[in-house]
Amino acid sequence: MVPPGLYGIKEEIFLSIPCILGRNGISDVVKITLNSEEEALFKQSANTLWNIQKDLVF
Repeated sequence: MVPPGLYGIKEEIFLSIPCILGRNGISDVVKITLNSEEEALFKQSANTLWNIQKDLVF
């Protein structure tokens, strides 16, 4: 799951992001500096996934 606020994303979504794994799972998220185009594309991907994910019922 993307930590709240990472790259300006507010929704609770699941994306692949670089992480440091430890014995007990994720110990830290590696924040990569994105240029404005990369950040816009990342947000677009997050928005696309959110629009699909928000309608899922478990």
